[in-house]
Amino acid sequence: MHIAYQVFGSGPRDIVLVPALPSHLDLIWAEPAYAKGMRRAARLGRVVVFDPPGLGLSDPVDHVPTLEEQADDMRTVLDAAGIDRATLFASAFSTGGAVLFATQQPERVDGLLLWGPFAQTTATAPEEDLIGWDGQAEEVGARWREVLDHWGEGRSLDVFAPGLATERLRRRWATLERASASPGMVRAITEAARTADLTRVLPLVKAPTVVVIHADTRMPPGAARHVAELIPGAEFRLLPPSGPGMGIADWTDLAFDEVERLVTGHARASASPDRILATVLFTDVVDSTRHAAALGDEQWRLINDRHLTVLRNSVDAAGGQLIHTSGDGTLSLLPGPARAIRCAQAISHAVDDLGIRIRAGVHTGECERTDDDLAGLAVHIGARVGAAAGPGEVWVSRTVRDLVAGSGIEMAPRGTHSLKGVPEPWELFSVVDGDLAPVPVAPERAQLGASDRIILAAARRAPRLMRALQRG
Repeated sequence: MHIAYQVFGSGPRDIVLVPALPSHLDLIWAEPAYAKGMRRAARLGRVVVFDPPGLGLSDPVDHVPTLEEQADDMRTVLDAAGIDRATLFASAFSTGGAVLFATQQPERVDGLLLWGPFAQTTATAPEEDLIGWDGQAEEVGARWREVLDHWGEGRSLDVFAPGLATERLRRRWATLERASASPGMVRAITEAARTADLTRVLPLVKAPTVVVIHADTRMPPGAARHVAELIPGAEFRLLPPSGPGMGIADWTDLAFDEVERLVTGHARASASPDRILATVLFTDVVDSTRHAAALGDEQWRLINDRHLTVLRNSVDAAGGQLIHTSGDGTLSLLPGPARAIRCAQAISHAVDDLGIRIRAGVHTGECERTDDDLAGLAVHIGARVGAAAGPGEVWVSRTVRDLVAGSGIEMAPRGTHSLKGVPEPWELFSVVDGDLAPVPVAPERAQLGASDRIILAAARRAPRLMRALQRG
């Protein structure tokens, strides 16, 4: 997988622009409004902008990208650019991945600006339970489905900034859409964002955060306000609507005003790197006492050693870390919930050959790193989730279920449980055994016409000329 990114500007601060749809590193420099905004950001410090996998100049993807993978992509780009910590500016469908990254690695995020975010949609909760949508969720969904059905015609502009949607600008926007991604890729990317539930993750954001939305964006402002209310100390700003007399440069200026204010007006994030959003995996050998009595101590010790070898190898392969073992139980730290579930399933299937079965529990929550151990309420919840599972089962918390959207992992509800030592009841789910492969997407490239290719070539070779032509 190759991710296209660019670094420009200089200074003591680092800013990462996390684009949503549409996105193309060459064409955004040919658009005067985008170029102006990025030059403003470059005056504040070093700026990184990238095309997420599946968009623009980055490689296409063959499956629906999960929030977990989107956070990994941001980490990869920051590492490649040599950036230790930065202010993130994410918009619309890219906000979920940015939020997850900010909670997983708080020591790397100085600030967070979210443009047009949402915590839930009708894919994750009944419309009557959605906060801030004012009964408009179905209407918004229908509008976006129309955009997807006509991707490449510039109709996303009518959703993001309807007051700017002149025929001339729509034609330019249509080219950007076509160059950004194929219709199938766009559907996959938006589906991952639409089916994720961030309500339990947003309260764990520690970075100074500003949530903004333009008043006339088709997304109800209340949905973005709800995001700000869930993040401790976050500010909400309702920006003026697009309209007659306002150009797209004026429209984007309002958002970059907030970027500048966030970068220059806030202290660095004070989050302790010892407290992180982490995914824990608990496993336990079922009926270990009975096995030991039947086999004898020496034979049982050999079986258990093989079980631990299988577990270590599986956790290592998933990019995780075995934290500790206690008798026949284990605690591991995994990079994300989807990988933790697949790891648990791999362990469960492998130990069947040893004549034993395990139960497993997965939870994602705030944990505290203490030397080589993990502590905190999330660890207790993970242990209780695992204890509730039956032989050969993998159970997960509601938070995990909400975060694995697009992963292809099927869940079965197991009701609401009172977990010992946990103050509130939790909804639990069991993983349906079977193919856990990600939801596939045909890895097609955007369909570009001859005129599109000419524009792209000009944008790459002479972006200043292109900007001048666009203004004219």
